[in-house]
Amino acid sequence: MTDIGTQLTALIAVLGVAAGGVLGTDSGAQPAARTALVVDAASARDGRDLGRDLVDPRLEAVDADVRLPRSPSEARTNVLYFDSLGYRVVVAGPLASAAADAAHVDAVHAADLAGALQGAR
Repeated sequence: MTDIGTQLTALIAVLGVAAGGVLGTDSGAQPAARTALVVDAASARDGRDLGRDLVDPRLEAVDADVRLPRSPSEARTNVLYFDSLGYRVVVAGPLASAAADAAHVDAVHAADLAGALQGAR
């Protein structure tokens, strides 16, 4: 038969781990908002030859979700989607910028692709 002291020690250990988990979850710090780049498809090419590179390779290395809308409706959908999820939205190009303005989304406006990449940092 198991000793009562062993059972009490196990119970105290379980309660200690549970209490630590509950107390440790509220650090008071808010997680950083994720960033989304909504860059007009034409701006994302940045002068690239369509036969070789469809988009600027810097977009593959950025730590952000990237959308490259080709129309005003795509731009609006992308901007509203990321805003509804609480993302920090960075827009570049006339389509994306107009979409953010029309939807009244508090987006960071960049003049070009380089500015959008800088805004994602």
